[in-house]
Amino acid sequence: MSRLFFALDISRRDKIKLGEWRDQQLNLPFKAIPSANFHITLAFLGPTSDSQKQALLKDADTILLQLKHQELIKDALFLQLDYYDVFIKPKVLFLANNFSPPWLLFLAQQLTLSASKQDLFQEKRLYLPHVSLYRKAMFNTQHRLKNSLTKNIPLEINSFSLYQSVSTKLGISYNPIETWTLT
Repeated sequence: MSRLFFALDISRRDKIKLGEWRDQQLNLPFKAIPSANFHITLAFLGPTSDSQKQALLKDADTILLQLKHQELIKDALFLQLDYYDVFIKPKVLFLANNFSPPWLLFLAQQLTLSASKQDLFQEKRLYLPHVSLYRKAMFNTQHRLKNSLTKNIPLEINSFSLYQSVSTKLGISYNPIETWTLT
């Protein structure tokens, strides 16, 4: 069983930009997530068998065709990260956007449905696309951190991938298994 998830790919250039922004603007005393691991999760799958993985790969091909057929993707795809906040219980500080474009919501919804069809547990909560910046971010639970950015951070999105989460002596790394081009 592999630990898998679908995510939007963030370019190396944008990962560096996000890491520099985090270090210059926030510089908090929490566990910084390596910029190489920055991504925007579409659907978390968890432990996945080979047969489930093969079905998910096939479904992702179909979902991409549906996305393009519905003309939700026309040109380059951008996301504007415009605030940061913290998930209190998992203690994760993240960057997010107030507006999620239709192509992103469709992709996340369809990949989540695909995971459900494979009997992979999917949380029933509103989808919030985000980039995790810190782990072990401890704040007073009465205090909401949500802050608007003084300047939006644009991300150009060209693809999404099925990733495997691999634990090593140096930490967790996310390795793409297969990638689908959106534009």
